[in-house]
Amino acid sequence: MSPTKYAFINAKVRGMKGKLLTKMDIDSLIGADSFQTMVRLLEQSSYGPKLAELPFEEINSRSLDRIFSEDFIDSFSTIYRSSPLGVKEFLDEFCMKFEARALKTILRSKAADLEIREAMRYLIPVGHFTKQLCEELLREKDLRNIIEKIPVRIFRDALREKWRYYEETGNIFLLEIAVDQVAYEEIWKYIAKGKIKGKDKETAKKVIGTEIDTTNIKIVLRGKLLDIEPSLIQESLLKVSYRLKEDVIQRSLQVKSISEAVKILAVYPYEEALHKALRLYEEEKSLSVFETELDKFVYSISKRVSYGYPFQIGTLLCYLNLKWFEVKNLKTIVVGKEERVIPLHIRKYLVYES
Repeated sequence: MSPTKYAFINAKVRGMKGKLLTKMDIDSLIGADSFQTMVRLLEQSSYGPKLAELPFEEINSRSLDRIFSEDFIDSFSTIYRSSPLGVKEFLDEFCMKFEARALKTILRSKAADLEIREAMRYLIPVGHFTKQLCEELLREKDLRNIIEKIPVRIFRDALREKWRYYEETGNIFLLEIAVDQVAYEEIWKYIAKGKIKGKDKETAKKVIGTEIDTTNIKIVLRGKLLDIEPSLIQESLLKVSYRLKEDVIQRSLQVKSISEAVKILAVYPYEEALHKALRLYEEEKSLSVFETELDKFVYSISKRVSYGYPFQIGTLLCYLNLKWFEVKNLKTIVVGKEERVIPLHIRKYLVYES
């Protein structure tokens, strides 16, 4: 697409990007000595105007969750409305990955028997998965009912296909992965069709491809942790890749331990993130360290692309990624402050600049 067609939307995104919280802002929120102090800091941020609309006594974790979620929806809608037609078509596809994350959170929450209010603290409604729909799905009596009520047919069919595994094992792993497969493979298919070209295609492949590779790494490691047969892990992987070669994945499936698999998977450009995560894993024995470090790598790519050549689709995609991580971080901080978790432990679950 001609760079001139990005002039208006680029100016819009530049202004929105300037309102993202900085590392110093996040650190201040983490270090706040109370929930009230955290709220006062948020009042000085871009979230201040929305907080000002609420009486102080109504500002609590639930109202903050709503403000954060609505802000992401507003950001996505603003970019969508301001984009040229060809970009809108791609954003329709790109939105699927955010919908997938919302749907996975719903599935996890129902499997863990969380109350609706608790589940919504971890959920970012978007696209077809509006706040109202998310709450309606969470009210369903079981996972099977939720699946049948999903409005996006391609997600619904994928989950039906994997239902037998869940019935046999009680593990939602393959249900979650089925959702990721649908979202990322559809987005990649759109890129491969050639509807976007040149710099747009190059940056879209870099952004989405990095997420696809890191998702496949997570699938391998989670499968190892759950002691799933290599053939079933193989079947669960996304059928596309970017930098992560097929032979590397195959070799990682053949070893028994997570540590051995990580050493094989630690190839360019993921080696630094995985080596760091492996050191943390050997201390904590928690798989979440790999997921967090890989998400940080995705964040760093989005940050880098967003500050590169501006007149291309990557500027929009990366802003949305950065905004999504910001909202997810804020929801985590709010939960941590409400439950009086120490700053060090809150920070471990956040994805932002180190």
